[in-house]
Amino acid sequence: MGHKKVCFDCRKAYSINGLAFENIQHTCPECGLKAVIINHKFRPPKREDIKLWDLAKFMVDHGFYFGHVVENGVYVNYPVTMEDAKIFVVKYKRQAYFPSKD
Repeated sequence: MGHKKVCFDCRKAYSINGLAFENIQHTCPECGLKAVIINHKFRPPKREDIKLWDLAKFMVDHGFYFGHVVENGVYVNYPVTMEDAKIFVVKYKRQAYFPSKD
């Protein structure tokens, strides 16, 4: 299992395999700005699909890194519209994850 390094500025995602998590650089290899490490299940949208990139950034900003979210023992699908995302982050806020900023 790997992760993805995602740059919301460039709208690019890079697969990360075989690296110790603590050794991953949190910068974009293209622009040098901050990148975010996201679960490997994240499927990046096409670069020109700005609405879906904005949706993905909204989810990450609210603590949802595309890992499992569970309701009544069943995995919940991530939202595909911003309207649904706003409801999702409120409904599942107890499952949000905010990594330390060490």
